[in-house]
Formats: sequence, structure tokens, C-alpha cells
Amino acid sequence: MKKHLLFIICLLLLAFNCISQNATNFITDDCNGISHNLFDELDNGEVIVLAWVMPCGPCATYAGYAATAVESFAISHPGKVKFYMVDDFANSNCQYLSSWATNYHISTDAIFSSSDINMNDYGGPGMPKVVVIGKYNYSIYYNGNNTSITKVDVSNAINLALSESTLNINNTENIYKLFPNPTSDYLSFTVPLKKDDQIEIFNNLGGKISDFNFSNNFIDVSNLETGMYFLKITSEKTKSVSKFIHRSLSVVDMVEGELLNVTLSNFCF
Repeated sequence: MKKHLLFIICLLLLAFNCISQNATNFITDDCNGISHNLFDELDNGEVIVLAWVMPCGPCATYAGYAATAVESFAISHPGKVKFYMVDDFANSNCQYLSSWATNYHISTDAIFSSSDINMNDYGGPGMPKVVVIGKYNYSIYYNGNNTSITKVDVSNAINLALSESTLNINNTENIYKLFPNPTSDYLSFTVPLKKDDQIEIFNNLGGKISDFNFSNNFIDVSNLETGMYFLKITSEKTKSVSKFIHRSLSVVDMVEGELLNVTLSNFCF
């Protein structure tokens, strides 16, 4: 039983770390000789999707999912979501990379063959490897490798990154710490809330959630669906926005194999 509890704690910590990961800046030229400063582009409100490729056939399939996800935002958020394709170890020339992307019908905003963009900064190699990076604290909203990459997951991560602009998170202070996080039933605060404080919860699309109750410094979020949310607190002098994960955990203890079954989809490993 102790092993099971330790395993669950480790998984929850991994999920929490997914929220707090931050990108590594790069300043380098793309294959067209255009200079890119990642943090400057993020500060401009852009969401950057990086895809490292070998390039190879399987890379094309899963990198293509990410590229298609980016294309789906072209109308709703023109110029705000960019797909950057990067040679995995910067040992393929630009002409080959460009031809490869064209042959597999992968639409890119820029192609790089530069060691300045290092996938090891994001937990190690993948073929392909895809990360989604947003403006708030240069946060990483998705980090996927190989066959785990899906268009739906990448799209959800992009929506989450874009929603921070809607909530004006960069103009807020995060003075209220939430716990437990992730949670399955309630949230509490390290700083007591005041009677006149306004509490709002938003989903990863920026939509406002009304299905929660607050009393005695606790928020009941047991009715929320599994996913990532923003909790916004507006007081007389400050605004604070925090992220939290609502997660339903199911543990099945199989007697023979001591198999631990934990429902942890959408976590960033």
C-alpha cells in the first residue's frame, strides 16, 4: 500500500511540474536567415509550437498532427500561433528540411537547423518531439514525444496558452497559493480570503465556470470535469490568477499482480 501511495504522489508531482516548467530562450536564425528571439516573440503574445524532427516517415505523421493543430487557429487567432520545425541534432541542411516538409505537406512558419534550439532542454529527445510554449512565465503547456502526440492534445495546449491573454494574467500578482493541487474535490488558500473578494474560475478556453461553491476559505470544485483551470481572485487592491488541475483518481489494487491503475490522461510527461 505504501508503494502505491508513493507512486501516486510521484505522478501528481510530475503533473504539477508540468504546469511550472519554463522554456529556454534562444536567439538564432531560421533557414531563411531571419533572426528569432523566442522570449521576444512570446512577449508579443505569440504561442510557439516547436517540433523537432529527424526527419523521418514517423516524424512526419506526428509532427504533422502538431502542424495541423496550429493551422486550425489561423482564422480565430491570425498570426498568434506559430509552428517552428527544428532539425533534431542540427545535422540536416535547410534545403533538405524544406523539401522534406513539402513532401509530407507539413506547413511551417519557420524551419531551423540550429543547435541553439535544444530538445534536451525539454526532457530529452523524441522522434518527433513537440512542445507548446506560451507568454505567461514562458510556460510549457505541452511536451510530447513520438506516438503520444495528438492533434487534440496540442490544440488543447494552444487554447490554454491563448486563454491567458484573455484573462490578462501577466498583469496580476499570484499571492494566493492553492492546495491541494492537483485536486479532486476542494481547494484551499494559504492566504485567507476577505468577504468582498471576487472569485472566478475559467476553463482552458477562457470560458467562465459557475459550478462551484465557496465557504470558509474552501472552494468545492468536485463538480468540475477533468482538466486544467484558472482561478482568478479580485480584491480591492490586487488581482491574482493561479492554475490548478482537477483530476479524478481511480486506484485499483489487484491482489495477484499488485497492479496500480491511475487515471492520468492529459498530464504532461
